[in-house]
Amino acid sequence: MTTDRGDRRMTGDADRHEECARCSVRQWPWPARCRPGSVCPFAQSAFGVHRFFRRNPLFGTRCATPEWPEGIRRAAAARAHPYYAPELLHDPDRHVRRQAIKRAPLDHVSPLREDADAGVRAAVARRLFGSDLIIMIDDPDVIVRRIVASRVTTHMLPLMLGDADPHIRRVLARRIDVSWLMVLAEDPTADVRAIVASRLQWVAPASRPD
Repeated sequence: MTTDRGDRRMTGDADRHEECARCSVRQWPWPARCRPGSVCPFAQSAFGVHRFFRRNPLFGTRCATPEWPEGIRRAAAARAHPYYAPELLHDPDRHVRRQAIKRAPLDHVSPLREDADAGVRAAVARRLFGSDLIIMIDDPDVIVRRIVASRVTTHMLPLMLGDADPHIRRVLARRIDVSWLMVLAEDPTADVRAIVASRLQWVAPASRPD
């Protein structure tokens, strides 16, 4: 005897197979390793979409283009060939831009230092070094500034001495040239002062009794 539940399952399977027969992905020159509903670019769950692109990395480049829905572009961008990453840097979706920044050439990444999205700017800061980060020293987002403080060259650190974030001042206390340590010696945060004191004791010559 066939139950209602069994009928629904058979109907659902038939619907999925019909959708797969019309799927544009299946019409491409190479076959996709997919499974209806669970390993599919059109899956209801983000996990199913990401799993599809993990199994089919060649599809990443094709599906990271503007005509695809936002959720598919996000998953595809993580697998798209690095050659196409500069194009993805201009995607309207911030998550796609973040993925593209991880692999795009640095000369293409730099213009996004002033992107409207703080997460995008943070991804840029993780790619750049030294003087390329100077315009990000005063970034309005504290996470971006924290990344910058850990990656700029030491001679640029004095430009961040007035930062209100204690975490950044801790980084400065550890990294800044000793000639600037006295500026942080009276910092309102106790552990910043402790780091300064610890560094200074190795710089100043120990006093010796006569």
